[in-house]
Amino acid sequence: MKRFLSRRRGFTLVELLVVIAIIGILVGLLLPAVQAAREAARRMQCSNNVKQIGLALHNYESAFRAWPSQSTGPEQGRNFNARRGSWFTATLPYVEQVGLFQQFNPQFHWHDAANLSSVKTTVPSLSCPSAIPVDGFEWTILVDYANATTTTATLGSRTFFPGATTDYSNVGGISIQLNAVLPLNQQLSDPLNCGILKGTAVRLAEVTDGLSNTFLVVECAGRPKLYQNSRLVPDGTTVKTWSGSASVTRPFPTGGVWASHNKGFLIDGSQPDGNTLIRPGTCSINCSNDNEVYSFHTGGATILMADGSVRFVSKSLAIDQLVALASRNGQEVISAE
Repeated sequence: MKRFLSRRRGFTLVELLVVIAIIGILVGLLLPAVQAAREAARRMQCSNNVKQIGLALHNYESAFRAWPSQSTGPEQGRNFNARRGSWFTATLPYVEQVGLFQQFNPQFHWHDAANLSSVKTTVPSLSCPSAIPVDGFEWTILVDYANATTTTATLGSRTFFPGATTDYSNVGGISIQLNAVLPLNQQLSDPLNCGILKGTAVRLAEVTDGLSNTFLVVECAGRPKLYQNSRLVPDGTTVKTWSGSASVTRPFPTGGVWASHNKGFLIDGSQPDGNTLIRPGTCSINCSNDNEVYSFHTGGATILMADGSVRFVSKSLAIDQLVALASRNGQEVISAE
């Protein structure tokens, strides 16, 4: 009996190439969707971080009947020898960091060797997962007063201090230059102190614009490294921003470390290319992290409203609308939606 041998047919080269091409197309279609899903998850985590900060601030307000001032530090008058620190240190117990709060010693400056271990501790809820991680340090100017009657501050040099960073901050107010270019009916009587977390403690009743129309915390990610339109500006790069004017090689924005007394800032607005040397600017969000609202999210940034809600505001938000959201008592009619 004859035996019939079956012949196994394999793929031809053309068929193999077609299969590879189809797989490549599918992967090309899938990758953006995967990246978008990951960014959506990171953005959700960022929103949750901001929500937790909001709960901490409201618990602090409930305990002390006022929100914390944006920072502590030497100033003219009886507080000429006050110790430098940020509002984050005051709210640590309310973000489940009681141990860190007890370890931090407010009798010393945040950058004192006595607080080095505390300040170098990373607090996960203070970092946005979409932001590019940076080595913890602060590049800052120190201010001192000789005594209680000194009227002129003594500026120390820009100095490096180690510490864990945060991607969230507060806005104490807006700059005088920006206020001057606003329409007359929108100009603020005290622009430097129009925010909620400002130089002195603010009570809830002082937010006359409404809690849902005023923000408490914003993203200012990536500090103390300098970013402009998602691009890292390396050491020695020109054009410099104003915060780098004290050094020819390192234009580092202040306020990177969570314990830093330079945590808050005034809104200036930046130029569309990210340059903040020319002030004020028209770009409100995501053009520069040089003490402006800035995130690594596509299309906008996360902000915390004073009522505890979290909003994602578009990078196309006009600068005067951002000012309206920043001021607690400007009597503007505005929405963060």
